[in-house]
Amino acid sequence: MAQAARETFPHRLNPDGSVDSICPKCLKTVATKRSEVELTACEASHTCGGLNLGYTLRPEDQRRRPRL
Repeated sequence: MAQAARETFPHRLNPDGSVDSICPKCLKTVATKRSEVELTACEASHTCGGLNLGYTLRPEDQRRRPRL
């Protein structure tokens, strides 16, 4: 029986030493923690809506897009 492959969340080191976890599908920052080990639980509980390119590329949506 084939086991589902676990998504790999890229990690980004910040200047203050914290680490960001980035969803490879929706490109959102899932969490920012002091160590990579702490990111595991956040990555496991992330509910991804996917990347909506239609929303992100239309100029009229950029004006209404809430700041994160």
